[in-house]
Amino acid sequence: MTDTTARRVAASAGWQSAAKIAIALMGVVSVAILTRYLGTEGYGAYALGFSFLALFGAVADLGLFSILVRDISREPDRAEELIGNGITLRGVLWLVVSLLAVGIAFLLPYDADVRTAIALAALPFGMGLVNGALLAGLQARLQMAGASGAEVAGRAATLAAAAGAAWLDLGFTAILLTASVGAAVTLMLTLAVARRTFAVRPRVDLAVWRTLLVASLPLGLALGINELYFRADQLIISLSRPLEEVGWYGLAFRVIELAATLPGTLLISLFPVISVQVAANDVRVRDTLQRGFDILVAVAAPLALGGLVLAGPVVAAVAGDAFAGAADPLRILLFAGGLAFVNGLLGYALIARDRQRDTLWLNVTALVLNLALNIALVPAYGIDAAAATAVVSELAILAGGLWLVHRHLQFLPAPGMVLRAVAAAGVMTGVLWVCDAAPLAVLLVLAAVTYPAALWAVGGARVLGAIRRGRPG
Repeated sequence: MTDTTARRVAASAGWQSAAKIAIALMGVVSVAILTRYLGTEGYGAYALGFSFLALFGAVADLGLFSILVRDISREPDRAEELIGNGITLRGVLWLVVSLLAVGIAFLLPYDADVRTAIALAALPFGMGLVNGALLAGLQARLQMAGASGAEVAGRAATLAAAAGAAWLDLGFTAILLTASVGAAVTLMLTLAVARRTFAVRPRVDLAVWRTLLVASLPLGLALGINELYFRADQLIISLSRPLEEVGWYGLAFRVIELAATLPGTLLISLFPVISVQVAANDVRVRDTLQRGFDILVAVAAPLALGGLVLAGPVVAAVAGDAFAGAADPLRILLFAGGLAFVNGLLGYALIARDRQRDTLWLNVTALVLNLALNIALVPAYGIDAAAATAVVSELAILAGGLWLVHRHLQFLPAPGMVLRAVAAAGVMTGVLWVCDAAPLAVLLVLAAVTYPAALWAVGGARVLGAIRRGRPG
């Protein structure tokens, strides 16, 4: 990675990181509003509806976002052609998959609120798919400042609408529709930003569709299977445990999604660079992957270990005592989330190498393992078993992903940052445990001070400094 490219990646990631921080903060406020207004069962229906549709949304995406980013990065002159066809193709896929999802929902033993949630969740998902085609072009060119602002504005609109619906006591359906308000705002603003860079016009070129589908189908199947194993626990909980537990697990899962915003930003920003380097057989791709690995580990370790102490206070502060049952699964899921950060990097590396079929088989293996454990354990042991199953599944993907990336890219991450980050996070967790009776705000300040200091003491800061300068650690 050249210094110029490193700066472009850093700038793109910086804009997106700032946006993701704002979105995460708004997400916390939104969860607080929804959990308190809807209660455990109402929030369970809300979370289940969006989780169910997210599973089908992964199928509708079909991996097209990653393929579009990769192809536009390699052939920038075809950006308008690829984006236009991506918009239309995604729209068609969304319509077909949404009808399928709603139809299946009516065959399952769900109550009216859950079915309503699934049906209405299809609206923001559709707008999100179209928005993703525009983002692919901007991401490939590392021009994400305006798009990040559009996403922040959309989330702010969702939050404002949710707060208004709760304050006016408009009911469950109105709360569901607030997501569509934000998605519409995001799409309109992203469209305005994209038009400054390239012409935006839906296109229907069956030859291009066929090329995109052939490239993305293995990845799309892999993502769909990955989403199924990622969401299977919630579906099995909903069919075998009380709706209250669905609400608890939904809250824990939502916290993990919010925690993943910054690592996700780094992965998306690195992907165009990795794609270009792999296509050019540039040996520097291994340095790029190592830097990404080090940063992701440095983020994952304090989340996983610190969560052992902070999960309970976080749940209480965000959702109140009624959701205390979410604390234990959150503690476990934070470990799964940390593993997923690294797995995301390995997955993108394989996509850049055109090894989508390998990711498909890897995710099939994880899905079989996940389903078997969930079906065997969740009905009897509940949501803690579901969270533990997620950790086991991520470990399986990590092992397979490391083997595949080593085989096809001759890359195996150096473990130095793992040891440093775990040691520093262990020190931080010890301090938090000693002071666990302190208010949450005090604990968060202690974590924010202790972890960087401990990381610096064990040499991790030098590695991160080298990453920021765009040179190998």
